[in-house]
Amino acid sequence: MDVRKLQFIGGSSYMISIPKSWIRDNNLEQGDEIVLNVEDECILIVPKKVSESSKIIKGNVRGLQQYDEEFLRRFIYAIYIQGLDEIVIEDENITPRILTKISEIVRSMIGIEIIYAQNGKIVLRCMNTPDFDFSGVLRRMYQIIESMIDGIIESIRSSDTSALEEIKYFEVDLDRLYLLALREQHRKIKELSISVKWNDLRMILGARMVTKLIEEIADSLRDFSIYVRDVSENGSLIELLEEIKTVFSEMLKAYSESNLKMSEKVIKDTDRLLGEIVTFVSKEGSDEINFRMALETLKEICKNIKSIGEVAFNRSVREMM
Repeated sequence: MDVRKLQFIGGSSYMISIPKSWIRDNNLEQGDEIVLNVEDECILIVPKKVSESSKIIKGNVRGLQQYDEEFLRRFIYAIYIQGLDEIVIEDENITPRILTKISEIVRSMIGIEIIYAQNGKIVLRCMNTPDFDFSGVLRRMYQIIESMIDGIIESIRSSDTSALEEIKYFEVDLDRLYLLALREQHRKIKELSISVKWNDLRMILGARMVTKLIEEIADSLRDFSIYVRDVSENGSLIELLEEIKTVFSEMLKAYSESNLKMSEKVIKDTDRLLGEIVTFVSKEGSDEINFRMALETLKEICKNIKSIGEVAFNRSVREMM
């Protein structure tokens, strides 16, 4: 740790010297501008040219490890969520068939395009989203979950199992939004890594957890729509789904408004619902495998809602301080 003394100059200003080695390492000269990022008791000094260049983040990948579609999808997703603006993939073994696979994967994501593909080189460009609104994305994710629940309930009541097939498309849409949110959260974390804005960083990490939990809720609803097709007695499942929808709505409100009392209510309500589900398992239709599996997915949904409620509770307490 390097300790410097604060000096008083000119009768009205304070000054502190900067190490020469830092000046040389950053190729700075007299008259160059530096950026001061102030957060609570900390001040971070960043050369202005470094601060400006950090706005464009690039990455380069030389050589793909595998070429099967499952690996490529997982690999492209991992690149996408890093928050990079431009990614260059160089591999002399890229064939038109592999390029087609990558193109199909890219089309399933929001805000990314292939801008160059030739001679074993692919350039992916992610469109900047400076006006990215996390609260708006969160609302849309909630709307998709609500539509999934409504669609399942309507299909059960009308005995229209074919309509349950459409639930998976809602889940695909939510996955795309989840990846976009994750990408923007990673990008924001990179920006905050040079600004010491701890409060903003905590908020982003909490938001990251919430979007992941909502994505898992969508996965559980998709699985539920599969199991419920072959359940003979589903009246109790409809009742549970309707209660879950109500609690989920309260959870979103609690998180969005940092409402401490409502967060506590959501936590207690999910505990009550989990108890009801355990009771159903021990009673009617408990020997029916699809009924039990459907109940297990509802248990997972309740646990995830409770986890979001706990994040909302902690956030509410933090904002009271």
